[in-house]
Amino acid sequence: MKSLKAWLRACVPSGIADCWRSQAAARVMHERRVEFYRGFLSPGDLAFDVGANIGDRVAAMLDAGCRVVAVEPQAVCCARLRTIGAASGRLTIVPKACGAEEGELLLRSGGGTDVLATLSEDYIKTVGESGRFGEHRWDRAERVRVCTIDSLIAEHGLPRFIKIDVEGFEPQVLAGLSAAPEMLSFEYTPELAPAMRDCVDRCTRLGLSEFNLSFGESMVFARRDWIDARAIRQVIDILEGDRFLFGDIFARAGRTSVAV
Repeated sequence: MKSLKAWLRACVPSGIADCWRSQAAARVMHERRVEFYRGFLSPGDLAFDVGANIGDRVAAMLDAGCRVVAVEPQAVCCARLRTIGAASGRLTIVPKACGAEEGELLLRSGGGTDVLATLSEDYIKTVGESGRFGEHRWDRAERVRVCTIDSLIAEHGLPRFIKIDVEGFEPQVLAGLSAAPEMLSFEYTPELAPAMRDCVDRCTRLGLSEFNLSFGESMVFARRDWIDARAIRQVIDILEGDRFLFGDIFARAGRTSVAV
């Protein structure tokens, strides 16, 4: 067997081998995401993905059996989303951004990537000063239509879960939500600690009083026990300014949170 593997490695061009490894890693990551969402979502549940980008999380929620509303203002990303959800019949794509109120806003992007597009000038300034993305420049701008999560709920119903990943615009998105789902998540960027605290405060006002984190793309909760708002603020305080960490903060309706 070892000799066969050695022969195959010698025969397969390195570029093809690298592609195979990349595809295998992507499959493993996708399965990890599906397993994570199955931990708190059931087939038939409605989920919103606000800032869906090219649909990595959308694909996982669909494979977990969910109905998904994907909100994404970038046309190139929406085209990719259509290929992901074409066969399922459970995906609705909303080609807009989300904010505190309906209208139009300026979306900034650039650097040859769509993943850092943002409506937040503060995000651009703060991560630019921290050096999180090196020499990245947001040198393109386009006006995009903006809706609110409340307007999405009025059209599609109250979801069980809302994922928000909008590069620093999370407080404004949450400001457009007045009916809490069972659980939501918002992207965690340590340099934007004041905005993260605002998101926690908004969640508590919505009745979501228990919190957890998932660092990076680990797709696991950092804590077995969920913690209260005071404790998650302490975590935000401790990690404030770290330019390498990222992840998601999760909030859910109160059950048995732990104060630490």
